[in-house]
This record gives sequence, structure tokens and C-alpha cells, in this order.
Amino acid sequence: MADIKEALERNFKNVYVCQTCNARLRCGTGKPPRCRKCYGKRIRQKKKRRKSV
Repeated sequence: MADIKEALERNFKNVYVCQTCNARLRCGTGKPPRCRKCYGKRIRQKKKRRKSV
């Protein structure tokens, strides 16, 4: 089970998505101040997908 937890942390921790151009941004500490592609400030954290039951 440790492998799954490490993989989820690698894929979703400190990964953000620009809401304007959908660029994925990886930032080491905290939320990035702006997008590197479009310089927009609307940034959200990457969402985890839910498993369908």
C-alpha cells in the first residue's frame, strides 16, 4: 500500500492547474503566483479523480 500512497503524493502534491490555459504547474513550495505560459493568476490545485462505485 505504500507504493500507492507515494504515487498519489507524487502526482497530486504541489501540482497546480491554470484555469485560463489548463497548463499544469509543479511548484516545490506553496502555490505559484502566476502561470508560466499565459501569466494568469487564476490557479487551482490539481483534483484527484474519484473512483466510480
